[in-house]
Amino acid sequence: MGKSESVDARTWALLQAIRRRMERDAGWRVLVHGRRWLCPYCGGVGVGTFVKSRAPNDVLRHLVQECPEWAEERGTRFSHKELVARARRLEAEESLRTDPAWRLIDWRGRWHCPYCAEPTPVVWRVQDSNVAPPVDAVLAHLDACAPCIDRRKPLSAEALKLVVDDASRHGELAARVRHRIEADPAWRQAAADGTWVCPQCRRPVAGIDISSDLLLVSLAPGRIARHLMDACGKEAAREPRTGGRRQAQEGEGAQRNLERAREIVQKMLPAEVPRMEGYDLHCLYRPTESVGGDFYDTFRLSGHETALLIGDVSGHGLEAALIMTMVKKSLKLHATHHRSPAEVLRRTNLDINADLDARTFVTACYAVVDPGARSLTFARAGHNMPILFNPRRSPPVRHLESKGMALGMYQGGLFDKMIQETEIALRPGDVFLLYTDGLTEARNPGDETYGLERLEAALARTHGDLSSGTVAGLLFDEVRQFAEGARQEDDIAILCLTCTGGEP
Repeated sequence: MGKSESVDARTWALLQAIRRRMERDAGWRVLVHGRRWLCPYCGGVGVGTFVKSRAPNDVLRHLVQECPEWAEERGTRFSHKELVARARRLEAEESLRTDPAWRLIDWRGRWHCPYCAEPTPVVWRVQDSNVAPPVDAVLAHLDACAPCIDRRKPLSAEALKLVVDDASRHGELAARVRHRIEADPAWRQAAADGTWVCPQCRRPVAGIDISSDLLLVSLAPGRIARHLMDACGKEAAREPRTGGRRQAQEGEGAQRNLERAREIVQKMLPAEVPRMEGYDLHCLYRPTESVGGDFYDTFRLSGHETALLIGDVSGHGLEAALIMTMVKKSLKLHATHHRSPAEVLRRTNLDINADLDARTFVTACYAVVDPGARSLTFARAGHNMPILFNPRRSPPVRHLESKGMALGMYQGGLFDKMIQETEIALRPGDVFLLYTDGLTEARNPGDETYGLERLEAALARTHGDLSSGTVAGLLFDEVRQFAEGARQEDDIAILCLTCTGGEP
């Protein structure tokens, strides 16, 4: 036997040993970003592009030619836990250097987490190439970041940039508002109950309390900035001063518009709820005096599938009612041609985008129920997360998360990337709940909101053995008792689906 044959035999034996270790030992399968292999001896990147079919050869080449610690398999090895920690650190460092979603900071230089989208205490001069990424500080945040811990996907750079830009505009505006409050008495005016009066739209703004100096300088500037960004329109700022006769005429016109809006909304409500064998469906709608932007619908898609829709238009009155009509017509048209809820919402967004101004948007959740397959598929365009309740599930109450942004904010592109479709298997006893924010944001005389926790507790008290109509009625009664007669600013709409049949 020649020397070359003995070398080949040894190489073959090493390759077989590497294959066995990679199959049986997790410490030999640690990858950085799923593509770079970490050596368990030196702890560095041993294979730049990991391909399973040729991995043993690439690993052997690294060990023999590059690894300073291998020493014919006699070197000290890192544990699997240590290698995972090294991989995590390398991934964070690489993302901070190259991924745009990891390199976004606000106007104060605070780094925004791509998982939770919140500003963090991590301060970083991203544009200064001489400043190393703050890897340790970022990892410390991620250790406590719930979305990261739950292994949710990070936001895209486009989506996170919207959040950061909004936070930056809000922060800068809040700083200017704080200065205006100090310098201009017009920015310190309050109504009799201590509510701040906006000097631009000349109206008291609910939720902004300046009854004490502490509130004026602490909480008020941020809330005022948000009002100026989101709610204080140009029309309100230019509201004319009129005499009594003109005010009476405008009042009569507003009342006619309100009545017309009520007529439109009433016609939009489904005349009857489709019946589904093994399921019980109920819809409940309670409008405010001003007629808000809430809407819902339910209709047959085919002989065995039924659609559920709920949504909310930003705004009230006649304009909101007309936008509801446009959205529902577009969505029902696309629903007849496309089974996918995400695709239906994508096409609806394209239809309505050009017809909405920059301040108007529509949130919606669209679901398709297949009773025979015992399944429900939904997509969410910025609307409240659906709730699934069943006392026999663990946990009994689940918020069904899926990504998605409101209709009318962006045409195609970012909207299409953000929207996510989710399918769930339904079981007997399941309660699937869709609702508008008028339910959770109802306020009592103490200005407390009803909130998700109270809604979950009320749902749990139904024990999952009541009809959908009873469940919806009990939830509404709970909110009404909580409000204690306080005037509400938003409609309440509830769609409740219960699975009553046996196992398929």
